[in-house]
Amino acid sequence: MECRDVNNKIWSLMDDELSEGDARVVREHLRQCRTCAMEYRDLALAWELVAAIPRMEPSAALWPVIQARMRHAPATRLPQLRRWVFPALAATVFAGGIAIGVFLGGWMQAGRAEPRARAGETRNPVQNFQSIRHFADAPPGSLAEGILVSSTSSGKRGNEP
Repeated sequence: MECRDVNNKIWSLMDDELSEGDARVVREHLRQCRTCAMEYRDLALAWELVAAIPRMEPSAALWPVIQARMRHAPATRLPQLRRWVFPALAATVFAGGIAIGVFLGGWMQAGRAEPRARAGETRNPVQNFQSIRHFADAPPGSLAEGILVSSTSSGKRGNEP
């Protein structure tokens, strides 16, 4: 078991929530891995310190004070608004982002588009790969080399003179 998996299961081990098999695997990892064992020890110590804090009972007068403050608190409409305003706002922002992206993408490509082929006119698909030759040579025997060789009229590879 990896340290990441053990760290995710340390709390479950401390709370006795792991199956016997998982607990045995985690304990074995803790015996072998000093880093995870230190992490477990630190968490166990913190847990013991929290458990040692004396439990305090609130006074009997606390609840009537809370109720009185709740009665005089102004009512808020935020929970009702939250049900429909925030999802609608998120959907609007998402749709606006898509629209802006489509617009900008079309605007950026407007000057680069190739004219459409006319009826009866065929294009050589190899022309699309001419720009590859501006980069380093393709590895010998690769598909890219075959494309480069077939795209040149001389049959030479890439940037060969």
